[in-house]
Amino acid sequence: MKRFSISSIVLMFIGILFFILNWLIDGYVEPIVLTGVIFIVIGAVFSFVAISKREKGSVKYISIATFIILLFLVTCFEPFQVIRMMTWFRNIT
Repeated sequence: MKRFSISSIVLMFIGILFFILNWLIDGYVEPIVLTGVIFIVIGAVFSFVAISKREKGSVKYISIATFIILLFLVTCFEPFQVIRMMTWFRNIT
């Protein structure tokens, strides 16, 4: 395993921890969710970089699979989270 593979799985794990932290806190905290989304997206990008550089190991594939599964679970079980984030992004600009 190389640098991008390890970085991708670490960033995915941190992003998932932020989502769990938001779930544990009563209510909805937009900065925590935004930070989690940013970490997860950066982890997915690092995973694609690791694939393009042909790094050894299978951690890079686990990171992409986690990204896809997490997006699927969020849109299935918490669709309003996606709508809240899109509205929040729209209000920023």
